[in-house]
Amino acid sequence: MSRVRKPSIDAKAPVAGGANPRAVSFGHALRATAAFAAIASFGITGLAVGDPLNLNIASRADIDIRIGRNDQSGRIEIYGAVGSRASVRKEGGNVIIRLPGQQRPDIGDLRSHPPIGITNADIRSDARATELVLTVQDGYDTHFGRSDGAVFVQIDPHDHPASTAKPQPNQPITVNLQQLLLGQKADAKGPAAAAVAPKLPVVAIDVEDNGDGKDISFPFDGPVASAVFRRGDSIWIVFDTEVDLRLPVELKDGNIIQDVQWTHNDGFTAMRITAPSTGSLSVQNDALVWRVRLGGRPLTDQTTDVAITRDDSSGAPSLNLNLAGATRVAWIRDPSVGDRMAIVCARGPIKNLKSARTTLEATLASTAQGIVVEHMTPDVHVALDGDLISVTRPDGLTLSPLDPNAKPDDSKLEYKNALYPSAVNADWSQTPDEGFLTRYSALQLAAADEAQGGANAPTKARLALARFLVGQGLNYEAQGMLDLIVKQSARAADDPQVRGLRVVAKMMTGRFGEAQADLASPSLATDPASRLWASYAEAKSGHYADAVKDFKLGSKALESMPVAWKMKLSAAAAYAALQTQDLKTADGLITYAVNQDGPPLEKLSAYLIDAQIIEAMGDKPRALAVYEAVSRASEDRIASPALMHAAMLRFQLGRAKAPETLAALDSLRYRWRGDDTELQIISSMGQIYLSLGRYREALEVLRTAGQQFGSKPQAAQIQTSLNQAFRNLFLGGMADGMQPVEALGLFNDFRDLTPLGADGDEMVRRIVRRLVDVDLLDQAATLLQYQIDNRLQGVAKASVASDLAAIYLMNRNPQKALQALWNTRTTLLPKNVMQERRVLEARALVELGQPDKALDALGNDASPEGSDVRADVYWAQKDWGKAAAVLEKQLGDRYKTDKPLAIADEGRLIRAGVAFSLLKDQASLTRLNERWSKFAATASSPDAMRVALAPLDGGTISPRDFAAAAAQTDSFAGWVAGMKKRFREKDNAAAAANKAAAAAPPAKTA
Repeated sequence: MSRVRKPSIDAKAPVAGGANPRAVSFGHALRATAAFAAIASFGITGLAVGDPLNLNIASRADIDIRIGRNDQSGRIEIYGAVGSRASVRKEGGNVIIRLPGQQRPDIGDLRSHPPIGITNADIRSDARATELVLTVQDGYDTHFGRSDGAVFVQIDPHDHPASTAKPQPNQPITVNLQQLLLGQKADAKGPAAAAVAPKLPVVAIDVEDNGDGKDISFPFDGPVASAVFRRGDSIWIVFDTEVDLRLPVELKDGNIIQDVQWTHNDGFTAMRITAPSTGSLSVQNDALVWRVRLGGRPLTDQTTDVAITRDDSSGAPSLNLNLAGATRVAWIRDPSVGDRMAIVCARGPIKNLKSARTTLEATLASTAQGIVVEHMTPDVHVALDGDLISVTRPDGLTLSPLDPNAKPDDSKLEYKNALYPSAVNADWSQTPDEGFLTRYSALQLAAADEAQGGANAPTKARLALARFLVGQGLNYEAQGMLDLIVKQSARAADDPQVRGLRVVAKMMTGRFGEAQADLASPSLATDPASRLWASYAEAKSGHYADAVKDFKLGSKALESMPVAWKMKLSAAAAYAALQTQDLKTADGLITYAVNQDGPPLEKLSAYLIDAQIIEAMGDKPRALAVYEAVSRASEDRIASPALMHAAMLRFQLGRAKAPETLAALDSLRYRWRGDDTELQIISSMGQIYLSLGRYREALEVLRTAGQQFGSKPQAAQIQTSLNQAFRNLFLGGMADGMQPVEALGLFNDFRDLTPLGADGDEMVRRIVRRLVDVDLLDQAATLLQYQIDNRLQGVAKASVASDLAAIYLMNRNPQKALQALWNTRTTLLPKNVMQERRVLEARALVELGQPDKALDALGNDASPEGSDVRADVYWAQKDWGKAAAVLEKQLGDRYKTDKPLAIADEGRLIRAGVAFSLLKDQASLTRLNERWSKFAATASSPDAMRVALAPLDGGTISPRDFAAAAAQTDSFAGWVAGMKKRFREKDNAAAAANKAAAAAPPAKTA
């Protein structure tokens, strides 16, 4: 969860007396002549979210047809002055709904998307009534009756329990709801099992005691909107997605929480908790986790009260609510009361309605999150358009007339320019002499009066209200007001005052991209101040060169700005110039900013940038002194970056050790989250960890930047540093000092950083070579198998499979070696790859005791590697003559040198001598003795070599000596040593080729 505090200009701090004047209700504009009585208590019955959940409502005052759908059953309900007097009968395979009079209902939705069990819907009329004809599908039964002031038709399959049961009032559409309640399980053999068959995402609820109540957490896999509110003894929690909730046993404790019921249907999940004794109800959104607190201290005070405005533009009074992040409207019937509610879910941060608003036809209930419309007459329509919720009825809501005498002073409504001299004039941000509530109510009433004039009405009073909201820091409310002005009057979009105020409101709430779209409008393009605001947005968005350019274009408007904004704008431009290495411009702009007689916090913000410019100019001791002074600021948004810069400077100047600096940065990393400061902390910690050789910590901390700040330009730079660090480790040799197993573990944990192409393949080769050198063959095989399965194709795949087969053979696993070769067979391989694979296949067949197949695999291969395998085949077949001939040929004329024999040649010589002895070929033994006996002194097995070269009639060689020499004729050790050397040679050759390719000039194109 982000811990970044909002700027003070947006804060809604309480004033003396405990009330927050900026979060005042809109009661003066919404006064009604009567109010509904509160519901005293609720029964505990099934949670009938399906009756009806998210019905497709086409509002009609006389005939209101509502449809409920799920996979098992369907339901049609008819409300309204005419609809509630309908009669229903069966006629063959049809159900006839007779509506008195000649009014024809709108059945477009019913025809295009009928509930299950209905195949067609049609209308026919006679002189006295209109009839709705429903064709019922074979295999379904219908039941009908009256409930809650409506006529209903219930459609169920023949074998459904409801098909033989007497219809009950408020019967839910979703027939298995009772089985979905807490502690109950659906019968897998019954029809209810089919309704829960589709697999839904599982959300495991977590419950904790908070001392005075309970905290209930809902962790989701993606962003989800919610609505949370209390109704009587019940607490409702609604999400705009269908999930499978897993409720822990301790949730229903019988003390705080007496009962829990939940269900899902038609895109929503709803939970009702019976908790009559709990006091406060609060909500917190932490990334993907929604947390609801029952009792205890509120989870957060960072909530926004939903703005409500009256709309009389169409002649029918209605209410508009601005709910940022609203997603959908859920129509849910409360089984305890029997009425229906319109619930609007919204995404975080928390937006609620602190006080209920009541009219004759509908009530906006107080909520902890989202919006709930209840106590509605049948013709009330709730619709969602973007962030704007409208509550209407055909003839309009019954609202009290506005007081025509409560109008603000017209002189305070005047404003000549949109952005120049300023859209944040200082007097707007001051508390009015008559008090906030008085001024606010007067402005609101005047705005409502003005809006009654329709699309051609002036916008002066509504702009005054929007300007007042901006000045008081209610920027979200101001955006809603301005968007409503544009909606009510199309010409308002061309008004520079509307555009300008919307720019300021969006800037204040961090919506820089949206603000720039307004700045680009023709009505503001020629205003010099628009370039200053564009510069500010670009600096905050990381487009520093554009920010400097636009600041220069709008600089002549700077002196007309309030002093606080002079400092903000010039300091932002100075920071942008610093980032573009234009230190002269940066120094001039920051000098201007710090010399303004503005608010102390703004001056400290400017000094923070001043210190960074001083540091960039090379005077680090002076910069450190400024950082340390600024770090004592009362606001973390200023103090945290100053502490970060100070810690790094002390480290660079040798005044602090690395562990001390890392500890300071790590504490700041969790103290301040979500902006460029955290990115700088991450980058600094990564570099220090790398300098200490703590590679794992470096990679871990650097990777968090890409996970949290993927869209920021600075995050891309850190990702580049992360990739380069990984390259330096496994291509630049930095990981060579690590133990092979440690290097392998590090590589596997950050495998996603492996570059594509030759560099990535070389990384793997280097690690495999190191693992083979220390006989960690299983780990090397696993690494190569991953390459084959996930990264390689064609020739590269076949070549790496050869290395894998060799490792399996070295590990005495010939069967897996054959599988590696056979699973990667392909055509048109280079000759050297084909020859290597053929030899490895033959060697594996020899190991499996299939010498004849090994010879077939070798074919006519006369290479040294093939000859070694051929000798092994002859030796296995006890064909001593052929084995000896191949072995002696393999030795060649190396006897002419005095260099000690390699292990492989030593084995060939011993086996050749043993073979000639078994053939009783004294002449050949004599030849071997004359040529090779001199190497016995430097041999790794001198006794075995002397025995193998001894003449047949030597007399001193016993049968036991000869048996010992024969036992040492296994060529495996020599082959393994040769393969290890070959792995090193291939690694070096590939590295040299990559280096040469990188150094080669680019090819010329025609």
